[in-house]
Amino acid sequence: MLSVTDLHVRFGEAHILQGVSIAVGRTPLAIVGRNGMGKTTLCQAIMGLVRSSEGAVTLAGTPLTGKLPYQVARSGVALVPQGRRTFPSLSVHEHLLLVARTRDAAWTIDRVYDTFPRLAERRRNGGTELSGGEQQMLAIARALLMNPTLVIMDEPSEGLAPVIVDQLIGVLRTLEGDGMGLLLVEQNLRVATEVASEVSIMVTGRIATTLPAHVLAADTEIQRRYLGVAAGGHH
Repeated sequence: MLSVTDLHVRFGEAHILQGVSIAVGRTPLAIVGRNGMGKTTLCQAIMGLVRSSEGAVTLAGTPLTGKLPYQVARSGVALVPQGRRTFPSLSVHEHLLLVARTRDAAWTIDRVYDTFPRLAERRRNGGTELSGGEQQMLAIARALLMNPTLVIMDEPSEGLAPVIVDQLIGVLRTLEGDGMGLLLVEQNLRVATEVASEVSIMVTGRIATTLPAHVLAADTEIQRRYLGVAAGGHH
């Protein structure tokens, strides 16, 4: 679905992404790495929120490089951004109405409320009246309601209680059956390895290695060398 080839992003003298290449097919791909390695910049570059100086991004063969963010979204890519980005003036239900597609789509507002009952309870509350975890649920639901070809999730488990993280893992595992590709950026290694079939490790703006998820989950030496984390999160 998604192909990123030799992608470079520079901010002034800082060379943030240094030739990143990844491919996301029908099965989810996760990217893990320490803070400051360029993971969020990669998400933003794919979405057209930051400009790449070299390289190419395509979705099902359609070039995305150089397109504006709304054009990338219309091409079939949805983003769950780090930091949630909910609108303070809109209620939960109004957020969902903005992006809901037809009633015969895989993801509908009814399905969102069934999946995230807390959002149904808070449907009349504004974006800033929600807890951090509730805002994160709303950001995830908003992306899924677009029924995109591919969804990019940047730290979707951040701020969620452990029981909700378990629920999130279950939701993400259903996306392949919905025909939706998933690029998952995570600090929580357990989420990454339980959702994705392969995991790429990003180190200083490059993909250092890509491993089967079960191999990374079992190899504590690789986890310490590249990530400084264990399967439950940070040391």
